[in-house]
Order: sequence, then C-alpha cells, then structure tokens
Amino acid sequence: MDGPATRSACVISGSSPEEVERIARSPKVELRANKLGTLVTGRPGDLVIDYASELPGPVYDIMYSSRTGWFAVTVYRGLDQTMRWDNRPGEHPGYPRADDILGATSPIAILDALDVPASAIGYAPA
Repeated sequence: MDGPATRSACVISGSSPEEVERIARSPKVELRANKLGTLVTGRPGDLVIDYASELPGPVYDIMYSSRTGWFAVTVYRGLDQTMRWDNRPGEHPGYPRADDILGATSPIAILDALDVPASAIGYAPA
C-alpha cells in the first residue's frame, strides 16, 4: 500500500494562514484559508501542538487510517482542554470523548463541518 498508514490535516479556527505561518512553518505542509480559519495539509505532525499552544483556536487535528478505517478528530483548546471524537465508540479514545464536532457525528459530516476535502486525508467512505 502506498503512502503513510495514517494521514492527517488540521484546522485552526479563527486564524488566517499568515497568522498560522508566523507560529510555525514547514516545507512538509501547505496552508490555505477555509471557512473556519486555516486548513493545514501535508504532514503537520507536532506543528499541531505549536499551533494549539500559541493560537486561540480551537485547533482540530484530523487523522484517518485507510488501513484500519480509524477516523479521529482531536480538539485542542490550548493544551489543557483537549477532547477527541473517533469512530470507535466504546473504546477509550485517549482523551475525554467529544460527542460531536461542530454538531457533526460522522466522518464525512465532520469533514464538511470543518471545510476539509476528504481527499486531504485520503478519506473514502466505506
């Protein structure tokens, strides 16, 4: 199988691409404006933590594994108010569980609510 096992993107609500770029920049990511603020695609990795610690946010870290079907969104409000929504209810998601993301409760609806194209993380509904 080509590509990384898990792909990710993040959305920084309320911040422009220029504001996000001032915090941290990497040749591994692309920044563009979206309806919430800024969409970061590519390989944001630990930059998500930098963004969450420096920008008012919230910061939505979206992860998807095409191998396992796991889809998760970690929501950072600073670094001390973190929650996660994932598509495996009944399992501990690693953070306090979020019931929804901006009112959305399915991967495709969450991507739409966050203004993230499914192709940004290689998501294809089953």
